[in-house]
Amino acid sequence: MYDVVALGELLVDFIQNGSSANGNPLFEANPGGAPCNVLAMLARLGYQTAFIGKVGDDSFGRMLRQTIRETGIADEGLLYDKKVNTTLALVHTLADGDRDFSFYRKPGADIMLTESEVNKKLIDECRIFHFGSLSLTDEPAAAATKEAVAYAKRMGKLISFDPNLREPLWESEEQSQKAIWYGIEQCDVLKIADNEIKWLTGMDDYDEGVRVVKERSNVRLVNVTQGNQGSLAYYKDKKIYGKPFLSDKTIDTTGAGDTFCACVLSFLLEHGLNDLLETDLEGMLLFANAAASIVTTRKGAIRSMPERKEIDALILDSQQIKEGYKTYDVFLGSVDKVKSFVNDMGRIEGDAFLSVGRYVIDAKSIMGIFSLDLSKPLHLEVEKWKEEYVSVIDKYLY
Repeated sequence: MYDVVALGELLVDFIQNGSSANGNPLFEANPGGAPCNVLAMLARLGYQTAFIGKVGDDSFGRMLRQTIRETGIADEGLLYDKKVNTTLALVHTLADGDRDFSFYRKPGADIMLTESEVNKKLIDECRIFHFGSLSLTDEPAAAATKEAVAYAKRMGKLISFDPNLREPLWESEEQSQKAIWYGIEQCDVLKIADNEIKWLTGMDDYDEGVRVVKERSNVRLVNVTQGNQGSLAYYKDKKIYGKPFLSDKTIDTTGAGDTFCACVLSFLLEHGLNDLLETDLEGMLLFANAAASIVTTRKGAIRSMPERKEIDALILDSQQIKEGYKTYDVFLGSVDKVKSFVNDMGRIEGDAFLSVGRYVIDAKSIMGIFSLDLSKPLHLEVEKWKEEYVSVIDKYLY
């Protein structure tokens, strides 16, 4: 009956939205919570979803229930707590679109879910069970989460996990790492952010970090999200890079990782997790990155998820397919490498263009190239491609 069932937090994100006439920050009450953000994106893509969790028996809790109903998420697993209020999060948006969180959750209704309150019938009827680490921060929700995960595994469900680390909610780093390793050890599919895998494994190199993860678990697909630098997929012996979709309209990154996660799950619902090819994973990352980029141009998450046609249109627009062009992602990184690159481009007969996001420049001219962010991969298009050009661009490939 359900494609994906998720358990965890459903809360209100008060996101900064301008200032008053007196210069005081104004906050907008946006429905949120990572597991429901994932379900909202899946529902927008046409999948059947259901949520298991708890909110307060207050105006915020009732707003949240109404929101997920309107979004198309089944709410029979959502309970009201008459003694504890709905969890609130104040989200301060930083200059680069990233966020700083302040939580009102000691206690909050989401951590009051008990083992006996977990709706196992929903788990029986799903294909994928998804959870995060925030329901593991406090009892009784931690025990309820572990019971639900154990039951889903016994029922043979595909398990998805996203750490979604929020450090202020944990009593200690040791407690958070123990809980997140528990989640990784239980799951088949892991979505983890770049800063999280470095923090968890102590490895600055993502390949080494993923190696540590795989040594300690049976995870079959690991996706590392890198914000505006794209994403990586690790599957068996394959490593695939997904280029970012950069936008000058980015205003809030809330929900971007959850949108990415949902799109990965939608791919797995259609293709399964067996015998995936590189082209499969490339398509998965392309769609997930595009969807995540759209969310960053809007405030909030649950009500801001894009429709499939929006995502497809962005992908089509970004590809700008041209007859006779060959495309690559290149990394320049330094001024000296830029100068070398421009000299090498002179050996190519046809046109060559570099692009990042909406900005395109002539790769054969040094003019304009310093306006690009050299810390990120750039997209190179070469006209009238010849195989001999491989040796020209090989040292710049990302």
